[in-house]
Amino acid sequence: MIQTPVLPESLAGDATFAILSAGQAPGPSVAKRAAKMGAEVVVLDRDPSVLADLMSQSAERVGGLALSGDLVSRFEPLHRNWGTTPLHMVLNLMPLDPEDCAQGIDAQIRGLSALVRALGRGLVAGQGSVVTVLSRPSQPLALAGYGMIGAVEGANAALDKVFGPRGLHFHLITVPEGQAGLAADTALYLGSEAGRRLRSGRLDLG
Repeated sequence: MIQTPVLPESLAGDATFAILSAGQAPGPSVAKRAAKMGAEVVVLDRDPSVLADLMSQSAERVGGLALSGDLVSRFEPLHRNWGTTPLHMVLNLMPLDPEDCAQGIDAQIRGLSALVRALGRGLVAGQGSVVTVLSRPSQPLALAGYGMIGAVEGANAALDKVFGPRGLHFHLITVPEGQAGLAADTALYLGSEAGRRLRSGRLDLG
């Protein structure tokens, strides 16, 4: 487990990140800090005002694309625009979006699969990582929340068997309910050159 990530001073020339559902924490923090460190960042969200705000913070390094459609069809324009672009990290915050989360566990797993199909070539080119952030339920009988964690962890393990030998890594970060911002430092680290050497796995923070 990464207790205190040691972040590089610069990500310039070494990192291109895509952040899905970028308006959800820790998306804005990761986008702003990654751009300040020199990374190229693509933010994706359904809300155009969220994209405008994030891009205004660093117009030279942050680009945006509005998401539309369900958790599978929304990846079609990503494949067309960035399917072969080397990517060093995709930060998947879709499960933290209330509307997306309401679609259920199966929809989230289909979305994760569609993400890899759409951006897999770019992730292979960048030897990158897919990092998903989930909240740990505060109630012990919140079975849907725990089921989501188990499902994503299982899907990551299956994807790692296929894509791990090609240099991709799949990480799950869990944080206490309502504290998604805690994942920012760890996500940034996993997107760095040192973090991309870590084996796929699960990190429980907080």
